[in-house]
Order: sequence, then C-alpha cells, then structure tokens
Amino acid sequence: MTIAQVLLRLAMHTGPDTFSLVFFLSIRPETLYLFLGLFSYGLSLLSWTRALRNLPLAEAYPLLSLSYILVWITSLFIPTEKNSLSYQAVIGIGCIIMGIYLIMAIKKR
Repeated sequence: MTIAQVLLRLAMHTGPDTFSLVFFLSIRPETLYLFLGLFSYGLSLLSWTRALRNLPLAEAYPLLSLSYILVWITSLFIPTEKNSLSYQAVIGIGCIIMGIYLIMAIKKR
C-alpha cells in the first residue's frame, strides 16, 4: 500500500488538474506513476485478503498503520514534498509504533 500511495502522489503532484483521455493515452511519467500506483493497490488488495485469511482481523488491521510510517519515511526522499525530520514527527511515529505494540501485546495474553 505504501508504494501505491507514493506513486499516486507522484502522479497527482505533477499531473494535470483533471483527467482526460489525452492524459490516459499520453506517454508521460505521471501516467506511468498513476497506472503503477493503481496496479500496486491491486497487489496490496491481494496481500490484504491473504493476511485476513491467516490472521484474525484484530491482529491484521493494526499492521496497516505501519503504512503511515513507511509513507512518511518515503516522503522524506521525494524532493517535491519538502518534508523534514522533526521531533513532532518522530514522536507521532513513536506513538503509532507504541499503539501497534500495545494492541498486539494485549492479543498475545
């Protein structure tokens, strides 16, 4: 899901304001990012259904929040995003990790 989010952001950041047939048929990096992002979402859907087959929902669902962390880390390396490492972001990520840990630890008991 992280890859899909980043690819769609790249497509929307530099792509047109509205979609048109010309956009979909054009050979531009934005169009490639869009289609790869949609394809990645399809793969993440297949991955998610497999996870739901093997894990209880209460254990699988908190793991989705790891995507928030991965998207934020990845955005640090995208020049157009202009993100920076701040103590607020690190605290927020720490809270997400702690929340996942607490949920998973409660389920193990």
